[in-house]
Amino acid sequence: MTDLVSMPKKIIPYLRMTIEQMGSQDEANFAIYHLGFKWGKETVEMSGERSDIDELDTKTVLTAIHSGITNFDVDIDETIKIRPYDSNIDDDYFLAGYAAGVVSGLMGEYHIARIRKGYYDVVKSEKKIKGELFEEQEKRRKLELKNLEQGGSYLIADDAKEAQRTFETFVDALEEGMPGLCFTRWFPSKLIYKYPEIDSPIFWLSMVDGTEKVRTIKPANFNDEMIKISKAFLEMKQGIFILHGIEFLLSYLEFEDILNTLQKIRDMTSVEGGIFLLAVDPKSIDREYFNRLKSELQVFDL
Repeated sequence: MTDLVSMPKKIIPYLRMTIEQMGSQDEANFAIYHLGFKWGKETVEMSGERSDIDELDTKTVLTAIHSGITNFDVDIDETIKIRPYDSNIDDDYFLAGYAAGVVSGLMGEYHIARIRKGYYDVVKSEKKIKGELFEEQEKRRKLELKNLEQGGSYLIADDAKEAQRTFETFVDALEEGMPGLCFTRWFPSKLIYKYPEIDSPIFWLSMVDGTEKVRTIKPANFNDEMIKISKAFLEMKQGIFILHGIEFLLSYLEFEDILNTLQKIRDMTSVEGGIFLLAVDPKSIDREYFNRLKSELQVFDL
């Protein structure tokens, strides 16, 4: 690996600026955090060091000193608190990722870092869910949902960014006991913060690679992945699922390809008895596109 310290200090800010221009601040934070994580973990792997909890503070500090990226103060109590100082890179997301990567490499277990004021809280990641993606959700019971019918696919005219009507309708169904699934432009943790009732699998429509904790779908893979995942969900759970972010997809894909995918989703939903919600902002897409979507899906009314 190239010594990071020999890289110009402007590399990380330039990377952040580029990703934010192409996507969003969330995508930049996500990508830079995982760049830092990879660098920290590979630094440990190159050294061959391992540690138990008793030596972790000392070995974490020594690894950081050796790399020259930053210095760390480490306090270990119920969690591992790491405070950076004299850093050569001024980006909290990179440094938090780097701290998590160092600890993960030393302990041989995946850790994540939460950014706090003045320090990073590094904790062991929750156990990875095994088995099928939708294994933990119960199959739906027969439900009567206001203005929604089983087998229905609905277009909801909604704000491109917030999609409040769509998510509130989705949450109402979840609270009635339906299993759920999200394809969205919301960053997953922000979506759950706003709607804590959502405990469904979330796929983030994004240009960045996914991780063990955050599932992503890139536009280039959208058509195949949307059909494959939706099919598995409908066959197993017959629940309600949502697509938010068609405006983002239209920046990268042809409308006809997206429409073809949505037609297949509509037909699968009808056969399996699920419910599909599509959020579309009529102000953000071509009028002809909006009218064609209306002709393929039911228009949802509150």
